[in-house]
Amino acid sequence: MAQSNETVEVVPVELPDALRYMRSEARMETSLPVRLTTLAGETIPGLLADLSPSGVMVLVDRRFSPSLPAAAGTSVWLEFYLDEIEVAGVVIRVRGVKERGRFQLELGCAFVDLSDRARTAIRSKVAAVRAAAAKPVPPKIARR
Repeated sequence: MAQSNETVEVVPVELPDALRYMRSEARMETSLPVRLTTLAGETIPGLLADLSPSGVMVLVDRRFSPSLPAAAGTSVWLEFYLDEIEVAGVVIRVRGVKERGRFQLELGCAFVDLSDRARTAIRSKVAAVRAAAAKPVPPKIARR
């Protein structure tokens, strides 16, 4: 096979938000307490509803804060603990908000500054949970 002497220049291209923030990572459902802290220092309790290496979905009650619902693009600090995974002081950015009942809101958020170590730990945890859920359960054999 002949090699070409042509040089190819790679030019970085900024992807549109719709492509950049697509759910490309596997996620897992969970139900963990989470603490959000606004840039003004206000603490908002929530429930971590799903988790992936690229982001989270947090359920919050709008009665806990006058700053809810948060506008898309809002950044807050996130804190939660899942087994050996400790995520504290990580910035997340709100990507979308959905009403869920009269007072509850779903905040779809992307990690902004999650460490590689934490991202890898989350990726491993999600893979393990998904693998365990995919294993077929052997049928019980009735004894006579």
